[in-house]
Amino acid sequence: MRNHGACEVDAATAPIDELTHAQLAPADFECRLPATFGATRDALRALACYVIAPARKAQIGRIGLAPRGRGFGTPPFEDGSVIAVDADRLARRNGDDAPITTLRAAARFVGVELSATPGVGDDLPAYQPDVMLAVDAAASLALGAWYSFGSNALSQLRARYGARWNVSIEQLWPEHFDIGITLEGHDVQRTSIGCSPGDAYTSVPYLYVAPSNIRDLDDPFWDAPFGATLSRDELFAERDTEERAVGFYERALTRLDVEQP
Repeated sequence: MRNHGACEVDAATAPIDELTHAQLAPADFECRLPATFGATRDALRALACYVIAPARKAQIGRIGLAPRGRGFGTPPFEDGSVIAVDADRLARRNGDDAPITTLRAAARFVGVELSATPGVGDDLPAYQPDVMLAVDAAASLALGAWYSFGSNALSQLRARYGARWNVSIEQLWPEHFDIGITLEGHDVQRTSIGCSPGDAYTSVPYLYVAPSNIRDLDDPFWDAPFGATLSRDELFAERDTEERAVGFYERALTRLDVEQP
């Protein structure tokens, strides 16, 4: 993997949705993650679970989030506004933003009731409303770049296979903090496909394909308890990373097509 140092994106030069995948790639993807990436990812997962997703749920009854250029947040509300993370700041619906500090401060800022049981899943991070969230701007932008990269690969997959199989819309699930789609059809079992920033399985960001039933899949390609993975390190070891990502997904789907019981 080529070493470009830490992912360097100027947090002050563009609003949340102005940086597209093309503007971020390739240099900002093909670089070493900041040492603060893991702590920042975990802090932002807590923010997603206890503040951002509950804020959307309170408005429309849904918890799914979405990549948003330099970060992540809610899909647009009816008035076109969003609640979103931009580097180390939290932006709310009226356009104001504030530094990310604690869950309690963030909940007060966006106007949502803070709860230890936010109703966004069962596998939640620790509820620590007054502990400072360790969010580093560079690491947060690296997370946003990874989500943007994964989102673009998933969009290509949906475009290629949407006519053949039933493919869901893309969602960023706060509980597991990954972005993903589900796919199923008469010739392929229901399968989750996505992009994780790292989790209990591995701290390294990775792409994944997770069939609903892996009992009969004995090909070494299926290297994880839940299916198949391709780590960020492996992905960026060579050029043409975007095509390699889509190719990984397609290889998995080809195997599922052949290996259906």
